[in-house]
Amino acid sequence: MSAAALDGLIAHEEALIAALDAGDLGGLEQAVHALRGALSNLVAVGGWHASPDLKIRLSQALRLAEAAGGRVNYLADDNRRRIDRLASVVGQPRAQAYGRTGRFG
Repeated sequence: MSAAALDGLIAHEEALIAALDAGDLGGLEQAVHALRGALSNLVAVGGWHASPDLKIRLSQALRLAEAAGGRVNYLADDNRRRIDRLASVVGQPRAQAYGRTGRFG
């Protein structure tokens, strides 16, 4: 693992978090694609030799991944609550509010 590849991953994770926090769908899509590329670059580097600096940066990357995951979970829960509220407005029970077709009822 190279420091440059790890720094790229961290930068793209930070961009993903910023897009999630801003609710920027275009930025979110770009960040996801860029993150995918950064992960591919990291894998392409192959093996690495542990150094104290790389361990610190890797720990930072893992914390950022957890932070992004927490935000995604929050947004998914918020979306579920909104769907439930919409379902109650149209008189649909929760289980039937949102089907595989993406349509109510």
